[in-house]
Amino acid sequence: MVERAKQVAEAKAEEKVVIEPVEVPEELQLGKAIQVQEAARAPAVTVYNKHELLINLKPLVRRTDEEVIPVLRDPITKRVDGFLTQFELIVPTSHRSRYTVLDFMHEFPLFKPEDDLNFVLKELDDKKVRGAPVINEEGKLVGVVDYFDLLRVTMHKLPGEPALKVKDVMRTGDKYKIDMNEKVNKAWHRMINLFLPGMVVVDKKEQDKVKGIITYKEFVKTNRWFIHRESEHMSVPMAKVKTIMLRGVPYLKPEDPVTLAAEKFLVLRVPVLPVVDEENKYVGAVFVEDVLRALAKLPRKPVAVKKPLEVKEEEEQKQSQA
Repeated sequence: MVERAKQVAEAKAEEKVVIEPVEVPEELQLGKAIQVQEAARAPAVTVYNKHELLINLKPLVRRTDEEVIPVLRDPITKRVDGFLTQFELIVPTSHRSRYTVLDFMHEFPLFKPEDDLNFVLKELDDKKVRGAPVINEEGKLVGVVDYFDLLRVTMHKLPGEPALKVKDVMRTGDKYKIDMNEKVNKAWHRMINLFLPGMVVVDKKEQDKVKGIITYKEFVKTNRWFIHRESEHMSVPMAKVKTIMLRGVPYLKPEDPVTLAAEKFLVLRVPVLPVVDEENKYVGAVFVEDVLRALAKLPRKPVAVKKPLEVKEEEEQKQSQA
């Protein structure tokens, strides 16, 4: 009997709580239980002059990696007139660009502290932005949130291990990859036109072997890619994707747990990661917002899955004789 009790205790210790990706009413979803104020933080960069050139904001964002830049009416009242994101900073393609904050400032969405995660994700997707300010009833800044902030809180709130895998949330297709020898303007145009935060970089000469990623952050970090088109009569030879791409990023496999992708996103703060096969060739791409949306739709209450007890026949016989 003592041996039986020991086996039961060990089995309970190995009990694994998982969250099955079953459809549940929205009010029972994890995203409905998380408020945006839980993820809000102070911004690293703020703007008070709406006529400031976008090109002048890039050095500040490079140093801080800030995703959301609130545009405040003044430093005293801190009333929010709008905001920019890093994505808008890749629009200027020349040192002579005269685009200003006002030209690309978003006025919506502006979130209230009590807004839930499901509502926030829908608004970010509808308005095509990657983050936004949080304001109080007087329109004053409370903080900012981006996909990484929201993912961090969601991971902390998970009541168990999601049964989701990378293959359940990844995107497939040619538009999510680009050859490393393509001109950088091709990547820029695709990102702007399709509102893609990034792509997987492959080498077509090696049958789409993955070499890295290129995202809006790489365009913000350097000016070597500038197309030199605004207000200029001449353009210079454009750099290739391999010149500015981010190398050395970790790869994911389709069967990897989605939480592994989430952990890598939180550590690296990149918007996309490659999904590869056994030969490190392109299979697809997984985006931070897709991981977050999938987690937000999970049920709040987990389903307990117990490992079946394995008791040898000989031991059962001994126990019965005892």
